[in-house]
Amino acid sequence: MNWIQSIMMGLLSGLSEPMPMSAEAHRGLLSRMMGIGTVPPLFLLACHLGVLIVVLTWDGLDLRRLRKTAKLLKTPARRRPAHPDLNNAGTLRLLRPAALLALAGRLLAAYLAPGAYRLWLVAVPLTLSGLLIWFPGHMRTGNKDGRHLTALDGTLMGLGALLAAIPGFSLVGGVTAFGSMLGVQRRYAVRFAWLLLCVNLAAAVVMDGLAVVSGGISLELQELLSAGLGAVFAGLGARIGIQLTLSRIRSNAGDLTGFCYYNWGQALLCLALFLLV
Repeated sequence: MNWIQSIMMGLLSGLSEPMPMSAEAHRGLLSRMMGIGTVPPLFLLACHLGVLIVVLTWDGLDLRRLRKTAKLLKTPARRRPAHPDLNNAGTLRLLRPAALLALAGRLLAAYLAPGAYRLWLVAVPLTLSGLLIWFPGHMRTGNKDGRHLTALDGTLMGLGALLAAIPGFSLVGGVTAFGSMLGVQRRYAVRFAWLLLCVNLAAAVVMDGLAVVSGGISLELQELLSAGLGAVFAGLGARIGIQLTLSRIRSNAGDLTGFCYYNWGQALLCLALFLLV
């Protein structure tokens, strides 16, 4: 990939990861439009790592308080210096089963990812993903958070992360949609989705690294510069994607319905390119 292609691929990959949009579908569509074929493993590794760093360091994820709560929960009740935050304690309870499904989704995605380059095939999940996002937006807004949810709710929300293994489905869109249907606050559902996204991306980084090593590490300057640009612009795109998503849910009444139209538009574009090219 040349520099312009690397910048565009990195920016769109990073932008779509924390939003209710499929990063795999974007990479497949952009690869076809730019005529570059399959995205190299080193470039994927750089993009995933760039997005992971940005999401992990986002203040709203509040990982420090989660770690503090986890430490308090491991301490015997009589020796605790403070009471654990009930919301964070509930989040940790939900994370256990949901994270396993997110990991399973990443493993499954390794086998299904090539489908993203078959535009006629990815148009169907994109259409269904739009419907999945559209439906909760027409339901009553819930007010549940970690204090009111069970491990079963976490498992059901984790199914959204598992579904994202199919190119065209979005992890953030799926987890948020399942959470909304369970009556979860929009902001809480999106934050929980980003926690699962971190699990998913961490697994992706490990798998991408193994793919790079097994394929032979290249020290070509062009490929290294391309990966570096991908990482930088993927991180920039992720930061923009986080802010755009938050702008849609500033209040609990906010929803992500508008993204369903984007998914449907992308599905139409995929079909048009398949028929014309």
